[in-house]
Amino acid sequence: MDILLVMPYMEEDESKYLSSRDSAFPIGLGYVAAVLERAGHVVDIFDFQIQSNDLAAFVSKIKSRPWHIVGFSVTTATRQAAVHLARLCKQNLPDCFIIAGGAYPTVYPKALLSLSMDIDVEVIGEGEITVVELAEFLASNGELSAVKGIAYRAADNRLIQTEERPLIEDLDAVPFPAHHLFQLDFYSPPPGMFFRLPLRHIITSRGCPFNCIYCDDRKIWRGRCRMRSAENIVEEMALLQKKFGAKEIHFYDDTFTVNKKRIARLCQLLRENELGLIWRCASRVDTVTQEMLFDMYTAGCRSISYGIESGDNGILKRMGKGTTVSQARDAVRWTNNAKIQAKGFFMLNFPGDTIETTEKTIALAKELKLDFVGFNLTVPHHGERLSRLVEENYTINEKVYYSDTPKLGNEIYFFQPGLPEEYLRDVYSRVVREFYFRPVYMLRMLGKIRNFAMLKSYVVGFFRLFKIRVCR
Repeated sequence: MDILLVMPYMEEDESKYLSSRDSAFPIGLGYVAAVLERAGHVVDIFDFQIQSNDLAAFVSKIKSRPWHIVGFSVTTATRQAAVHLARLCKQNLPDCFIIAGGAYPTVYPKALLSLSMDIDVEVIGEGEITVVELAEFLASNGELSAVKGIAYRAADNRLIQTEERPLIEDLDAVPFPAHHLFQLDFYSPPPGMFFRLPLRHIITSRGCPFNCIYCDDRKIWRGRCRMRSAENIVEEMALLQKKFGAKEIHFYDDTFTVNKKRIARLCQLLRENELGLIWRCASRVDTVTQEMLFDMYTAGCRSISYGIESGDNGILKRMGKGTTVSQARDAVRWTNNAKIQAKGFFMLNFPGDTIETTEKTIALAKELKLDFVGFNLTVPHHGERLSRLVEENYTINEKVYYSDTPKLGNEIYFFQPGLPEEYLRDVYSRVVREFYFRPVYMLRMLGKIRNFAMLKSYVVGFFRLFKIRVCR
């Protein structure tokens, strides 16, 4: 069968300071494409993150062949785009079968079917096995009710959700993403997010064992964390280096260091194989040790991003984060000692935040020896428990809360009495500049530039800082 997989666009807002030139490799589509190709199907990709891929180009792609299936990867920020694109598909190719998968239909089953009569099926949860079964169903004209892990519209227009599909137990058995189908060099990391280009992407686990209320990970992955073996990871790294020119690897995992034994084995294999690749990852401050970080450096790790979130232990507890300010201090200090770049990310306007807790968060960010920081205003839609907490206890900013434009962390979703709106707008605009414009910081970072691409990236990032503000 001929199958087109699509990454929908996000509505642009010029008041936002992130650039449309920044793009992330859609690794989920890569995995789905790989299993479909292995099953013998002809697969192509259309990613709206690629600047030349506009609506006219999409319609042309739809008309280019009689696609049997068009599949969309959908998030909250792209759900309306998926609805519009599905309509275009049906207008130009009435017989195509339209599937929507990804985070949004997994967290909100049947929602897209309610929004669009053009979408035939939602894939709920992991899609690799499900999409192959759906393709087999179409080829044999089978019953949709027999396919696990989907929602669909019955002949009488009732919305049906089938039995939950079991999670894939052996992630090593899943083929590597179909990188050959993507225009890899068009994916551009944001400033400060690389040392060497080309940078390629890998995800080594699915799920998270922690319980932060601002994250839907537990719902998507059912509270489990499954991991690929160190051997399988190194095999993919070697492939990306040999076939796709990788010089640096970005591990997409939310908490890369959750299993200390796996990290130790990975580092051992990387040293033994002498690939010469450097890599970056994200972690939690309570899952690293000083010994682990030194080991990671010898195996090529050069940057770690930590979700520190708050400088107040009470707010961290409300988040369900399970970490402390003291642990953040230790982790960043150990990362500095290991000569690994340390990045810290923080949340403002979390429920319960006050001027006092916000100032503690800002003070901690300045105190820690971080190479980069990111401050985001709390986005309730990223966690179902958090959204309930906000809706039940705070005044909603309806214009923002119910908007379909992408949520990039510079919008006030709700108001709370302990945190005046004007203070929040002011502190968000000034805190990042206060961090980055310190002379001692600027001199330190200039000394770390190793090539022209890094220099260009830092210059672009510097000028973006002037655009940072809260959207109104």
